[in-house]
Amino acid sequence: MPHVPHRMLLAGRDGARLAGELATALPDLRTRTVTHGPLSAEDAAWADSYTGFSVPPNLADSSVRWFHLPMAGVDRVIEELTGHDVVLTRTVGGMPAAIGSYVLAHLLADAWHLREYAAQQLAARWEPLPSPRVAGRTVVVLGTGEIGSGVAEALRGAGFRVVGVNTRGTPAAAFADVVALPDVGPRLASCAALVNALPLTDGTRGLLDATLLERLDGAVVVNVGRGASLVLDDLRAALDAGRVRRAVLDVHETEPLPAEDWRWTHPQVTVTPHVSGPTEPEDVVEAIVAARAALAVGRTPRHAVDIGRGY
Repeated sequence: MPHVPHRMLLAGRDGARLAGELATALPDLRTRTVTHGPLSAEDAAWADSYTGFSVPPNLADSSVRWFHLPMAGVDRVIEELTGHDVVLTRTVGGMPAAIGSYVLAHLLADAWHLREYAAQQLAARWEPLPSPRVAGRTVVVLGTGEIGSGVAEALRGAGFRVVGVNTRGTPAAAFADVVALPDVGPRLASCAALVNALPLTDGTRGLLDATLLERLDGAVVVNVGRGASLVLDDLRAALDAGRVRRAVLDVHETEPLPAEDWRWTHPQVTVTPHVSGPTEPEDVVEAIVAARAALAVGRTPRHAVDIGRGY
């Protein structure tokens, strides 16, 4: 018989709220709220599952066999969980749609010259700029998973033509076309925007480098994947050369972004504090309920993570 988790530790400030909602959704699941950090000997022996943003340093000495992340990005915990006999699941929820709306908002702001008009208003200057052109313009999205597909669906609704990029060029329903990463070069030269929606793995770390950015011709770059996928010196050079017209950066290799970082004050960079994909408590509850139901019948949960591959 498959093992059905019955005793879960809920770590973090939302633990008490999650406990209340899980008591209604899964009345046979017993929970305890704990702080992030090492597990007490009692909790380590009692729990068979854990929900939290970080891995307790003594997890290997516990009875936990299912680790659930209340967020979509898993790069923070992969190294700590490598070699552990645990199932890792993550929370996606409404994140694809939220990130899609974030990307669309910034691309429409660029098309409608909203930053320029805001500056004009401060100077009481009346200067109509070229009319926006959205319909048919191409946006290249790196990543065709749930997040990338959410971005594609939002942009298609506004009239953009969205080309997806993945490892092998495997088709994905949300995209007008999908190309393999080695073949993306010609698409970059004519795109209006490049969006990174990839998870952080060994293969995506530093992926957005000079080789890729120099193929652009005045495009907007939006990073909603992971900060470490972007080579900062190469981005700055591409901005200075006009290859990148504007960079919209919601994710950063160091968070919070240090106050002295050049991105805060660069006139062609928009910095936001990792807000494009909020995780709501109800999303976490739904993800836990769905994952536990799958585990109970011996199936791999939909949002299970291959720890070896990193996503």
